[in-house]
Amino acid sequence: MAINTAPQPSTCLVLDPDGRGTVLQVTSVHNLDGETLAERLFDAYAMTTENNMELPDEIAVETLMAELGEQTAACAEGWHHWANEPTQEAWDTVRPWAERQVRRLFPDLTWSVEPDRQFLRPNA
Repeated sequence: MAINTAPQPSTCLVLDPDGRGTVLQVTSVHNLDGETLAERLFDAYAMTTENNMELPDEIAVETLMAELGEQTAACAEGWHHWANEPTQEAWDTVRPWAERQVRRLFPDLTWSVEPDRQFLRPNA
């Protein structure tokens, strides 16, 4: 089976704080496996439990693409995602949710990854 041969692009616009329009537009296209997508989704939602918010029951492909675009833009601008690392509780709650979302949205994705690319839980 081919791995993600036609990925959808993710785009993020960073607006000028003075309201003059877009100052940065990042569009990225990556060949990602399920493990990597779940990792990125975990990154996006890990602090949900820390902030006493609930995870959505389901997200749309567009939501996932927007999150990927924001992460790419944040990386391009050198931003960091968290002031603190996610806790074990976040791992136990958000990681399975992220995997379920990716498996639901992209049921044919490959999940086998090389050992050095596997996402490790906190304190591992």
